[in-house]
Amino acid sequence: MAKVLAICVSDKRQEPKRPVAEARFIEGKGIEGDSHFGFSTRHVSLLRYEDIKCAEEKAGFVFPPGSLAENLVIEGLPDEIPIGSRLKIGSDVVLLVIEKGKKPGEPHSYDYRGWCLLPEVGYFLEVVKGGIAKPGDEVVLEICTTD
Repeated sequence: MAKVLAICVSDKRQEPKRPVAEARFIEGKGIEGDSHFGFSTRHVSLLRYEDIKCAEEKAGFVFPPGSLAENLVIEGLPDEIPIGSRLKIGSDVVLLVIEKGKKPGEPHSYDYRGWCLLPEVGYFLEVVKGGIAKPGDEVVLEICTTD
């Protein structure tokens, strides 16, 4: 079973995000109170807990939740999440996976002690159904298959 370990927001872009006890996801906009709210279709950024742990082993130090500019840290997702898949968080929130990493040559202006994971292993999601989510919520992955 996959679950949310952290939900993080920031007041300004290019600042580290901080964990929150719960968050309101707004359809078509993102996470209420986050610096990226309403700016693009990349409403929410996600890092798999497993990718963070791997980077911590290589770096030799811990990445606090939100330090890598991620909105969500989720444990238990597969290594690859196909574009078009949906994540249902708790009883309400539904997110659509729209992109993995960043486009080649696209700048990434934030790092933590020289490390940034979103451009390579991060996922960007669109909020297709809003609601409240919090750490500990179960995450159900509906894999998109192309026939």
